[in-house]
Amino acid sequence: MMLEPDLLRTFLAICDAGSFTAAGAVVGRTQSAVSMQMRRLEQELRCSLFRRSAHEVALTPQGEVLRRHARLILNAQQEALAALNRPDVPYEISLAIPDDYALGMLPVVLKDFAAIHPNASVNITCEPSRDIIRNMAEGAYDLALVTEGQGGMTGPVVHQEPCHWVTGVSSDAHLRDPLPLAFGTEEDTYRQWAIDRLLKQGRSFRIAYTSISMAAIRGAVASGLAVSVMARSSTTPAMRALTRADGLPDLPILRICLVTSPRNRTQMVRALEAFLVERMRKRAGAILDQPTPPNKRVRTRQKKRSAG
Repeated sequence: MMLEPDLLRTFLAICDAGSFTAAGAVVGRTQSAVSMQMRRLEQELRCSLFRRSAHEVALTPQGEVLRRHARLILNAQQEALAALNRPDVPYEISLAIPDDYALGMLPVVLKDFAAIHPNASVNITCEPSRDIIRNMAEGAYDLALVTEGQGGMTGPVVHQEPCHWVTGVSSDAHLRDPLPLAFGTEEDTYRQWAIDRLLKQGRSFRIAYTSISMAAIRGAVASGLAVSVMARSSTTPAMRALTRADGLPDLPILRICLVTSPRNRTQMVRALEAFLVERMRKRAGAILDQPTPPNKRVRTRQKKRSAG
């Protein structure tokens, strides 16, 4: 039995897009055509690849296994065609990046990709750095931009920038007691930095808004409902940075690493990795030797006592 590349491409499009309809837009097929392809693939493999509900499509354990191998199979095929002097052959690269970097960094990354590799098709996934690193170990992505110090995998530092306390342009949220905060989940690096520094300062606070969506956090901050911590490139014109003069402590320098999958190190991926290291470092300037503090969860008991 041979696994057809066309079926594997559609399967990966569903994995990346999260639905059959969205995947159809990626591969240029209707939703019904995508469904027919997946039924055919499941019949050939004699197993179910998806768990479908009214609101989402999730992978079965067999689907997770196929996702890892499908990327390896397609990467190998693309590399073989490129090695046979076929520069016109399109190829796919899977890139993962945290949601909060996407606004400021993703346009730069995509522009750099397209300038040198016009035939590359970039499949982008946004999720937290720790999730990216865990999935990278399983070969889910080719390349990823992640916050330094978030897990066992690491790579060259390609970007750094300051972080700021931020609130709405005309907001006085930073003057309220307790200080209202808007952050991601408990594993959110910015959230941990903020809580750690506020505890040391003895400042009372409360987590007023929590969301896995960076858009929701930006909305709460820009509307003046809360204060948050963001990298400079993640801020918008509707926000203003707060400083020591506003009663808030200093924050670390954020450093971002380029991580490559240990399973998908094809010649193509290695070439793009080297290109991005060179291009992004050139844009960032001199990288300071100030490692990003590790991701440490602050104990809830401390946070509750401080929040009073």
